Amino acid sequence: MLKTTTFLLSLLAFLLVIWVIIPAPDYRIWLYSVAASEWSLWLGAFSLIIIGFSVYSAVFGGNGRLWILSLLFSSVAFLISLYPLCSAWNVAEKHRVSLSVSEYFSGLSLEKRDSTGFSTHTYANADGQELKLDVYKPQVKNHNNGASIIVIHGGSWNAGVRNDFPHWNRWLAANGFTVFDIDYRIAPQPNYKTATGDLKCAVRWVKANAAKFGIDANRIALFGRSAGGHLALLTAYSANNPELSASCLGSDEDESVAAVISFYAPIDLLWAYDNHANEFVINGPETLSAFLGGDPHSSDEVRKRYELASPLTHFSQNTPPTILFHGGKDQLVRSENMKFLEKELNDHLVPHRAVYIPYA
Repeated sequence: MLKTTTFLLSLLAFLLVIWVIIPAPDYRIWLYSVAASEWSLWLGAFSLIIIGFSVYSAVFGGNGRLWILSLLFSSVAFLISLYPLCSAWNVAEKHRVSLSVSEYFSGLSLEKRDSTGFSTHTYANADGQELKLDVYKPQVKNHNNGASIIVIHGGSWNAGVRNDFPHWNRWLAANGFTVFDIDYRIAPQPNYKTATGDLKCAVRWVKANAAKFGIDANRIALFGRSAGGHLALLTAYSANNPELSASCLGSDEDESVAAVISFYAPIDLLWAYDNHANEFVINGPETLSAFLGGDPHSSDEVRKRYELASPLTHFSQNTPPTILFHGGKDQLVRSENMKFLEKELNDHLVPHRAVYIPYA
């Protein structure tokens, strides 16, 4: 009985951790695989306990060799669980940053979303829809020389809400940044122009209200995740471009920003249409078609939309400094996207940092 139980637990440990390294067969398992990658050390601790049970059953469990399989499955599970840590360690050393074990384990109890710690404002009214943003202000003593960050949520350009990761905003505010976490229009689609136009309205509004919030209008950065990362880059790179104009009227504020930060963003939308990620998790071509209004191979007009909406096509002498993050196991947006943009940033001599995390 002991050996059978230990074997079943070792098999469970293996099945729980294997999704760290293999593609998910559907959306629900993909959601789990993200959690498994981020919290793999907890799974490693579980595997280590099963290794101990396997050895115990070998010594005290009587005849039979089922313990060998138990030891094999739990040992492999333990080794896989270390992959994210080893990868993160190498990346941290390369970029000269430190890792914190205590913060890693305390991070499991993330702060709950609540209505404290920020104020909400309307920054634009677009086609009868109020567009709002949440403002997180830093402590005066930690104020980072008036620097601020406009945060853009992800959601495949058709979902998501502002303030979806409030603990990030609080962390940024604690480090001296004033944070503006914004809404933008996700419907009706195609919304590549309205979403980008809304972001430009947010930049203008923040600049117009710089004195009110005690920030420097020349020290504003955009920060987006996934689809929000794409919009952050597109907004920053196409500042003051009439082809992608602001969706609000009555403001002559400059749309340029001091920097842009992008997490796992689609970069070359034409390439992404033909080279989508895990089709069992997301229908990439369908998502892009909805965002841009069609198949890029159907006409030159639609193809030009994809080109216009790709950050790669908007380099100039005013392209702001850029920070990029992408994970090697991203099953929604392929990591080649970051490499394409990194090459262009190098070629155009734009100050930048690209951080590739193999397990993430």
